[in-house]
Amino acid sequence: MKTTILTVCLLAISFTSCGQPSNYLPDAKACNLSSDKPSSTETYEFDKGFNEYFTQSTRWESHDADIQIVNGKGQLTANSDNVSNALEAWKLYKNQMPYNRSWEFSVVVNVPIYWNTNGGKEAQVGVGPFAGRPVEKGQSPKVYECNMAAINGEFRFVQAQLIKNRLGFDPDDVQFKKLPKSKEKATLTLQYCADHNSLGLFLDGVQVGKSKAINKEGADDWQLNADDKIDVGIMGFAENTVITSHSPTIEKVTVTVY
Repeated sequence: MKTTILTVCLLAISFTSCGQPSNYLPDAKACNLSSDKPSSTETYEFDKGFNEYFTQSTRWESHDADIQIVNGKGQLTANSDNVSNALEAWKLYKNQMPYNRSWEFSVVVNVPIYWNTNGGKEAQVGVGPFAGRPVEKGQSPKVYECNMAAINGEFRFVQAQLIKNRLGFDPDDVQFKKLPKSKEKATLTLQYCADHNSLGLFLDGVQVGKSKAINKEGADDWQLNADDKIDVGIMGFAENTVITSHSPTIEKVTVTVY
């Protein structure tokens, strides 16, 4: 598992933008689904067995962290003694999403201002949704990772990272927005637009940055065909710290296919 992803997040925080790569292409158009009638909607509020909806896959390995149901919420745990690396958890949703139809994967997250006193000013934790390109063997390298995070109670942000290879390279683009320190709860919606084959992140209904195409017109081509599927799930991370109290949680998941 690549451990520099979160370091890039810190760069984004310091400079507001990570800048665009040399092969940067224009952002995709926004996808307006407000007038479209959903073909299916499912909501999960963690009131049933967690493993019925989420699973661990060899495509998305966890590293010294996990997400499990605690008190009716999907709670992030990260209790490794190794705080020098990013502790990451990835859980796949029970269904994959279509490439040829638009959809939204929405989660309600809660990231406490303070989670413990372990770690210095660079310690940070966060949770959110992700979409990724499935592979037949090995770990999936291509991912669109979204989360709301806090840095040791002093700084809060929301971000979406389009990453060509999470196992060894930096993100191609980071969509980033600083948030009020007091904002602990939010709805993060990962939206896929079939018209432009693009992924975007919305915070409480307002888009963060611009949508990112995952076809040949985008910064990273996932090389998917009309009948291919996309992995979706929930993820969490802890960097330069372990979590001993007030864990970040995911409290509700809503999946809508149009």
